[in-house]
Amino acid sequence: MTLFFQKLKNNALVSKIWESFLSVIPITISVSILYFVGLITDTSIGVFDLNAYLFFLLCSLIAIIGLGLFQLGVDKSMTRMGALVGETLARKKNMFLLVIMTFILGFLVTMAEPDLTVLANSVGLSNYLVIGSVSAGTALFLVIGVIRVLKKQSLKIMFLAFYALVFALVGVVNPSFLPLCFDSGGVSSGPVTVPFILAFGAGVAMSTNGKASGEDSFGFSALCSVGPILAVMVLALFMPEDALSPYEMAQADFTFGHLGNEFIECLYDVALAFGPLIVVFLIYNFFFLKLPWKSLLKILVGLVYGFVGLWLFLTAVNGGFFPTASIVGLSLVSRDLWIAVTVAGLFGLFAVLAEPAVHVLVKQIEEISDGAIKKWTVMVVLAIGNMAALIMAILRAYYVIEITYFVVVGYILIFVVMLFSPNIYTYIAFDSGAVASGPMASAFLLPFVIGFAYGFGLDINLYGFGVVGFIAMMPLLGVQLLGAYGNAKSKLLLRRVQKTIVEPDDDQIIHFSEAL
Repeated sequence: MTLFFQKLKNNALVSKIWESFLSVIPITISVSILYFVGLITDTSIGVFDLNAYLFFLLCSLIAIIGLGLFQLGVDKSMTRMGALVGETLARKKNMFLLVIMTFILGFLVTMAEPDLTVLANSVGLSNYLVIGSVSAGTALFLVIGVIRVLKKQSLKIMFLAFYALVFALVGVVNPSFLPLCFDSGGVSSGPVTVPFILAFGAGVAMSTNGKASGEDSFGFSALCSVGPILAVMVLALFMPEDALSPYEMAQADFTFGHLGNEFIECLYDVALAFGPLIVVFLIYNFFFLKLPWKSLLKILVGLVYGFVGLWLFLTAVNGGFFPTASIVGLSLVSRDLWIAVTVAGLFGLFAVLAEPAVHVLVKQIEEISDGAIKKWTVMVVLAIGNMAALIMAILRAYYVIEITYFVVVGYILIFVVMLFSPNIYTYIAFDSGAVASGPMASAFLLPFVIGFAYGFGLDINLYGFGVVGFIAMMPLLGVQLLGAYGNAKSKLLLRRVQKTIVEPDDDQIIHFSEAL
């Protein structure tokens, strides 16, 4: 029996489903508690009764299975594809081919991002327009990221330059688009794009430098998250003032008929997202990679896992999570503000602590700092940041504050702290925003805030969207503060050690651990 459970534990599919269980179950438990204590009330968009609650539990189960299959598929396909294509493209020394294929693959991989699909379904614009703009922005900056690695350019300078451009456009872009712009940067760096981009960047670095440096590994996907922000801003410049239609909250339908309709509609969306990617990869493999059929078959099987998983996950999100989160947010409008703030903070806390990618990130930080920064310290920082992001979103809707005040002040602080933080921490910080804004950010936290803002009769485009952007922004500040702290601690240690040296040639044993 022990051997059976050991084999079960080592099974890749079981492991991924367990990770997805840990991602989904905290939100499920939170909704259950709110339901049983009576904080979820009847709303204008639907009643959350026992049938609705059981329907939500079913969707949670579907989401767990779907997300597990999806993550397994990404590990078996996207990561492998990114490494292979990145390495072979760079070795060919053909800049034109490198740029074209990097853009095409970046565009197609972003199209398959589930977070982006959820966001696009929520916006009062054409899905194709939103997904196309965000995918183009990610693809363009993936190309810029590759060129940066090849030319060995400073990522900090590029961050400063591109974010300066972002805030130059803030003053001229239609204000209704700004929350969507910053949310686009968060949802474009999710469970599909991040593994592919990191593997792709590592492949490029390996083929040119002989190894993938920490700066290349951590900073690559961070740069790509700037592209969607700028892309949607440019799109907004050419759109009429009333391009974003007023948000209409759909009536909640917790029935199997509705779930069946979502099942069919999501199949079409996923086929549209995965189909072109599969075709382009097969063509690239035929002409350039020429993988053995067994290796190619493993990648294709991984893509099938990803396809089915994404199909199930989006069905569960559209059918159960989105309406449930909207009702929860709408129910809190009639409660005291402190209750809404507390619930929002707990949602943010649970969402980041249960995110599997967060645990990978904090372990990496502990390793590169040689244990100077403990993983639980980083975990606490990310948890506080995520809680703060949700609380800011609720307070912004309650007090009707424009998003500009939050993001301008937030990024000014981020770039001030950047001056005192080591480079590697800056790169990790920007990537950690993508880690924090995982699947639950767009699947549950976004509709939760939308429901809250809708309850006050606000313009959802202005005051409902933006929370994913906040979630992506807060780790940039927190992780860099850790870096600045570690840097200051090292300098203080060095000064104290130097004071113990009596003469330049003094033979003495210095215990660094005792210097503090």
